[in-house]
Amino acid sequence: MEYFSDEDAEYFQYLYDLQGYMVIKDVLTKQQVAEINSLIDEKIPPLPENWEEVAAEKHAYSIYRFGMAGGSYPSGPGFLDWGQPLVDLIDHPLIMDIMRMQLGDAFRLDRIFGMRMQKGMPNGKLHSDYGASEPFTYAERGKYYPQPGFQALHGFGVAVLNLTDSGPDTGGLRVIPGSHNSHFRLPNRIREETNTEMVICPEAPAGSMVFFSEATTHGTGAWTADHERRSLLYKYCASQLTWSRTRVTAPAGATLTSRQQLLLEEPAGAKWFFPSVFD
Repeated sequence: MEYFSDEDAEYFQYLYDLQGYMVIKDVLTKQQVAEINSLIDEKIPPLPENWEEVAAEKHAYSIYRFGMAGGSYPSGPGFLDWGQPLVDLIDHPLIMDIMRMQLGDAFRLDRIFGMRMQKGMPNGKLHSDYGASEPFTYAERGKYYPQPGFQALHGFGVAVLNLTDSGPDTGGLRVIPGSHNSHFRLPNRIREETNTEMVICPEAPAGSMVFFSEATTHGTGAWTADHERRSLLYKYCASQLTWSRTRVTAPAGATLTSRQQLLLEEPAGAKWFFPSVFD
């Protein structure tokens, strides 16, 4: 481990495997948070006053998200094009160590986007991208679901960097702890918000990092704070996997380390055609 002592690594690995998410505070300094927020301020316009109408006409994520690349969005550098500090975060040593716990030694940056919310914006749907509750699962509600061998499960992980405070009193990221290992599909009463006692919105102040598996049931909590929610999401996957045909690409003129270049490579088999990002 590059970031943790052996004792810390053992503790965090257990915690992450148990809960399917983890918060580590004070990862970014106040200076880093201010610098990155300043770069974002130069690139994104203010939220429209009629955001409710815009969200109704389009998808709510068209309001929440910014700087997207890869995944459901076109290939490109996304917010990496906005400054070197955003590029340098893709191989932050803490992200590398946490992803190594989940994805092994060979993984890549699959997609990115930022999240912003203002007071009054509602909950986002609880969902899982993999596992028994993923959208196209064959799991039947109330029946045990063994994970088929041809499906991905724990091969995708997310690092969320908070640039403003979020938590149970403000809203933001929500998760169901331990849901990444569930063999049962998410009940409708939880998905439809009629029973959410097991859903938590973890305390994550500005400068913290939140990690979660894409198999962990997660979503967005209604934003109640006066300040804007602002987070950056870096999504990684095992080297042989990919979410879609689009990619995060290197921004023109950026200075990339050999590890950063590797993290932006095309999918390929671990160790055979995609070397360890730690070599």
